[in-house]
Amino acid sequence: MALPKTAIKVALDWTPNTIHSGLFIAKEAGIYSNRGLEVELLPPDDDYSKTPAKRLEHGEVDLAICPSESCIAYHESGKVRLQAVYAILQRDASAIVSTSLARISELGSGKTYGSYNARYEDDIVRAMIRADGGDSTGVKIERQQGKLSLFDAVKKGQLDATWIFMPWEGVEAELNNVKLHAFKPEDYGVPYGYSPVIARNAASSKLDDEALWNFVAATMEGYRYAVNSVDQAVDALSRHCNPPRSEEFLRRSQEAINEYYSDGSTLGRMSAQKWKAWIDWLSTHEMLKGSSIDAEQLFKNI
Repeated sequence: MALPKTAIKVALDWTPNTIHSGLFIAKEAGIYSNRGLEVELLPPDDDYSKTPAKRLEHGEVDLAICPSESCIAYHESGKVRLQAVYAILQRDASAIVSTSLARISELGSGKTYGSYNARYEDDIVRAMIRADGGDSTGVKIERQQGKLSLFDAVKKGQLDATWIFMPWEGVEAELNNVKLHAFKPEDYGVPYGYSPVIARNAASSKLDDEALWNFVAATMEGYRYAVNSVDQAVDALSRHCNPPRSEEFLRRSQEAINEYYSDGSTLGRMSAQKWKAWIDWLSTHEMLKGSSIDAEQLFKNI
């Protein structure tokens, strides 16, 4: 008789996309199942009423996909010990984009930035404006727009800029002949950590060490398949995209993101040096409150 599998609920950070390809491959190819796991991948609701980290805090899920800032912010608050156990991307694939602004400093001249209300986000944008010689006090921050529709609002001219993942929304814009001006955080001195990561609540995790190790190992295998077989990644993801995406789009997106899954090191692994550089930058720019943060507490390579 087969032994019962360990159930693991994972809160996705967005509707299914190529950031999640390895997870869907691991699930659909039976990689999780072969390791005794029953993994459920849960996208946000249509209104994005609760962040993945908040779902983890409330005990609704066992793991959450989130930016590294969430781990730092929760450490600051003392509410939950959010700890990254897997880095999906080894390099930052995001950018602030606009269809109308040629320089990010132009945001400081009364233009509007569409915010996701993430911790540190608006201050990071202001720091990038300053680094480009602009007036960071002049940017208008719009926080009422739905998170899932911010990029559409930029394309319609309702917002001047917002933050996107280039291998997804950037590819979408390219295929639709929408010209974007992209401002990458690294080009403005921002050492933007790991984003996104898969995190647990280290203080009260219901997952034992063996289950967590099996999850990480299976996830690593899933992303390895995504890197080595674009066809398999597209096939696995195509059944979950809402709204549906064309095969051409998914293929272009997968090819674009594959270079970010790894920097030549082991998939999913993290370094204290990279975490520390991110924390130090946030601290130097006075975005952190209270005592210093130990980078070693924010992640664990399983």
